[in-house]
Amino acid sequence: MTKLIKKSCLLLTVLPLALFATEVSAPTKTKDLAIFYTSPANIEAKYNKLVDEKLQDIGFNCLDPRKRINDKYKKNWGSTELDVLSFMPIVNNSTILPLLNIDPRIAGFSPFNLLIHKKLNENVTHVGHLAPEVMLDILGIEDNEVRRKFSNSFKALDSMIAQELGVNGETVPYKKLSENTMINFEYEFETPKDMEDFIDEFQMNFEMTFTDKGYMIAGYRNFMKADDAEKILSSYDGFWTYSLCHMELSYKIFDTKGARPDMGLFAPCSMFMYIKKGSNKIVGGMPRFKNWSDLLEVGDENRLKLIQKYDMEIPEVLKEFGMKLIPNTNPLLSQTAN
Repeated sequence: MTKLIKKSCLLLTVLPLALFATEVSAPTKTKDLAIFYTSPANIEAKYNKLVDEKLQDIGFNCLDPRKRINDKYKKNWGSTELDVLSFMPIVNNSTILPLLNIDPRIAGFSPFNLLIHKKLNENVTHVGHLAPEVMLDILGIEDNEVRRKFSNSFKALDSMIAQELGVNGETVPYKKLSENTMINFEYEFETPKDMEDFIDEFQMNFEMTFTDKGYMIAGYRNFMKADDAEKILSSYDGFWTYSLCHMELSYKIFDTKGARPDMGLFAPCSMFMYIKKGSNKIVGGMPRFKNWSDLLEVGDENRLKLIQKYDMEIPEVLKEFGMKLIPNTNPLLSQTAN
C-alpha cells in the first residue's frame, strides 16, 4: 500500500511538469508566404529579359511592367535606400480565364507581382513572389479545383526563374492570416442600352475618382480581350482588373529608413471587377493592405499607421462612388441575375 501511494505521488508530481514542458516547447505552425531567389551577382538584366521575353513560353505575360521604381522615388523625394525595385505584374490567362467561372475572386491576384529588389547596402539581389496557396487563402478561395490548377501553374514559373537566373529559391514562412483579408463591393446600375459604352464611361469615372485621391492606375487588364475569352467568359459582360498604387504609401513602405522592399510582394494591388450577363451589378474586390504588415510581421509604427490609413480610405472612396461593401464570399454561389 505504501509503495502504491509513493508511486501515485510521484506520478502526480511529474505529470504536470511534463504537460507544462510540452506546452512550452511546441513549435509554432507556419506556412509558406513566399519564395525568394537570391544572387550575389547583378541579375537585373537577366530578370528583365526573363519577364520581357521568356515568360510567354510558359503562358505568363506582363502588360504593365514597372521597372526601377526606386529611380522615381529619388526623383520625387530626393533620396532612396534602394539600388533596384521593379514590379512585374504577371498573369497566366490560359490558367486564370476558366477559373474565373468557378470563383471570380481569383482575379484578386491576377496579376500578381514578380518582384526584384536590392538595397544599396546589400550585396545580394532578391527576386520572388507570393506562394500561390497564401494568395488563395487571402482571397478566401476554398474550391479544390481552383486551388490545384492555380498552384500547379507556378511549377513551370519557379523552374524557369531558377534556370534563367541561375539561382536557388528559399521559402519565407508566415504564422497566421489577417482576420479580415479582403475589401469586397458591388455597384448597382440601371441596365443600359449599350453595355460597352456603359463600361467605358464607368471605368473613366472610376479611374478619375481614384486619381483625384492621389492613387495611380499602375496597370489595367481586360480579360474579355484575351484569347478565347469570348468563348470561355461567355457568361460575363465584362471582367477587368486594375493594378492600384499610391506613391506616398509605396515610397514610405518600400523605401526610406528601415526600408521594406520585400512588402512589394503584394504590390501593386489587383482590384477586380466584373458584370455577369443579365445582371445590373458590378461586383469586385481587392486584398487589404493589412495583409502586408500582418504576414511580414511589420512592427514599425509609422508604416503600420500608413497601412491603416489607406485600408480605411479605400472603402470610403468606394462608398463615395456609390459602392456597397459586401462580405467576402464566392459571389457566383449567391448572386442572382436581376
